[in-house]
Amino acid sequence: MTEGIAVYGDDGPPYADADANDRDNGEEYLTSQVTDIPCRTEFPVVCLPIGHYRHHEPLSADEAADQVAGLFAELGGRAEPWTLPGAARDRTAAEERLEDWAGPPEPRSSVLFWAGHGEASPEGAWLAVHETPGSMRTRGLTPENFAAFIDAEWSRRISDPHAWAVVVIEACGAERFADLVAVRLLSGDKPRRLAVIGVGGYGAGHLGEFAHALSGALASYTDNDETIRLPDLMLRLHDRMQVGSIHADAFDLHLAPPLPRARLLPTGVTSPLDVYAELRTFLARLTADERSHFIPKAQGAEQGELAWYFVGRDRERADISQWLRDKLRGLLIVTGSPGAGKSALLGNMVVQANPRLRDLLVRGGHLRDLPKAERPPDHVFDAVVHLTGITMAELVRRLAHSAMLDDLPDTGSTAQDIEWLLNELGQSDVPFTILVDALDEAQEPLDIARSLLRRLAVLPRVRVVVGTRASTREGPDRPENGDRDLLDALGARETVRVMREPDALGRYVRLRLNHAREAGVLPAADPASIDEVARQITAYDRHFLYARLAVHEILAAPHLLTPDGNHALVSLLRRDHRSLFAAAVERLADRSVAAVPLLEALALAQGRGLPRADRIWAVAATALGDGVPVTDLDIDRLLEAAAPYVMLDFEHGQSVYRLSHRTFQEHFLDQPWQAT
Repeated sequence: MTEGIAVYGDDGPPYADADANDRDNGEEYLTSQVTDIPCRTEFPVVCLPIGHYRHHEPLSADEAADQVAGLFAELGGRAEPWTLPGAARDRTAAEERLEDWAGPPEPRSSVLFWAGHGEASPEGAWLAVHETPGSMRTRGLTPENFAAFIDAEWSRRISDPHAWAVVVIEACGAERFADLVAVRLLSGDKPRRLAVIGVGGYGAGHLGEFAHALSGALASYTDNDETIRLPDLMLRLHDRMQVGSIHADAFDLHLAPPLPRARLLPTGVTSPLDVYAELRTFLARLTADERSHFIPKAQGAEQGELAWYFVGRDRERADISQWLRDKLRGLLIVTGSPGAGKSALLGNMVVQANPRLRDLLVRGGHLRDLPKAERPPDHVFDAVVHLTGITMAELVRRLAHSAMLDDLPDTGSTAQDIEWLLNELGQSDVPFTILVDALDEAQEPLDIARSLLRRLAVLPRVRVVVGTRASTREGPDRPENGDRDLLDALGARETVRVMREPDALGRYVRLRLNHAREAGVLPAADPASIDEVARQITAYDRHFLYARLAVHEILAAPHLLTPDGNHALVSLLRRDHRSLFAAAVERLADRSVAAVPLLEALALAQGRGLPRADRIWAVAATALGDGVPVTDLDIDRLLEAAAPYVMLDFEHGQSVYRLSHRTFQEHFLDQPWQAT
């Protein structure tokens, strides 16, 4: 995983078995390929809206065109308005505008959008302009006419090897019209890097359907997607179009360069989707300058649960802060049972160590101003690395980068690279403090502990803070067996143990549910019912991970907080982590037949992120769902309904998805049909 923002739930990051080094060495593993052609930054959006007619009902074509141009502006589109009045948009004017589009002074990429009345039959298809009679067959624009302009545009664009064109026709009969345009183009010297889209079937269409589909497709990308590849955008559009056709593969659209997209967050995010959504809402209210300082510089910010939901841990925070003030070298282990909130605690320490971020959150009322004894020294962490899925080689590279040791030798030997890093840091006069979390989730946790972290901590000016379970064999619903293989491998005596904290757990539940009640998500709830839920969860002696999952199941079924739902609530809260997730799977399956295969695909990926780009995730789920096609819209619905159970991550500049905890993966992997 490359550096970025990591915002984990109460028990931290997703379980992953993916070799993080694979993500940087070009090895393919269920990921779409991104072209290395430089992104193009601006292109015209040429609209031909025909809304006024002599013989047909008026249409809101200009409004539809404005919507489409505004959406393409997110990708660098520049609207070129048609200034002619509606009554002047006759065939001559339309053909002149098409000629202007087809013959620009210099070859360039572009979008052409036609909106208006149309007609189709088995014999052909036609588009109407202002003076077109009731029957369009004699004086309507034909697919042959339209294709001629696209041919002319290609003859101009062919000299630019990276320029592309997207042609959209939205009208009644547009699907048939676009099909015939494609047939005509393919019969000659076919254009390349082209998409021809028809929106509207044989019957009556509704202008605005393309804008609606495009809006949904663009919204399906996240801040982890640095660019948008046009072929992938076409796939997402296709799944959202009620009726229509897209011709792109036949015209080699995959050769078009990716389009850059404006992002609210400057770096990638690792976060459960519900936390990501709330984080974006918060950041959208900040000024650009405040937003730029939200993320600590030069490190991935392991922020844990969003700062305004973090409660308790005063003692542990004070112990860690004291150790950081007192020690010049050494190793401190932050450990505790799975689900206790180790990652959230360490993430909060990173937030508290960044004064700009800390002050911003305190001023906004999102963070409590802590006494100095509970705050670590400002800017204390030089390297913050989350170890989920990371190999030894990747960790050495990340630490060398954080220490600004850019001349990592190309030895081809991880053992030699370790010795080089130890030698470089050992000779440095600059103190270096490392925070690593989720050691138990690394690819080689015991080797990383023994051969690297333990040895780093004995260097004169190096301090290491490690978040980990005691054993590689621990799990949220497994009884403790006394195994301490990770702690033994680290060999340290200084430990902060994160214990159960019932009072803080109750405060957390009240905070989350009251926030939802104030937002209108729990309209039937009152403070008394919320207090009772907090009391019940606390009485079962649970950890923060359990409380987080229980809260989200309540949010998904608000009737649980009514008198009629009390029996179901009691039954729900008696479950353990895995059976609580099983209940969520049942709930999601009732909403969509695609939910279970989509979740199972993430489980079978064994922690490797599945991209939705190029339908990779959808195709995997289709194979698991008895052949029932899974679309990108099904993914939209799942991500909305299962937000706390799915982790957003990033690889190769694009969004990938995982289950947000090992417990959820085990639900699928332990099923009888998975037995070997």
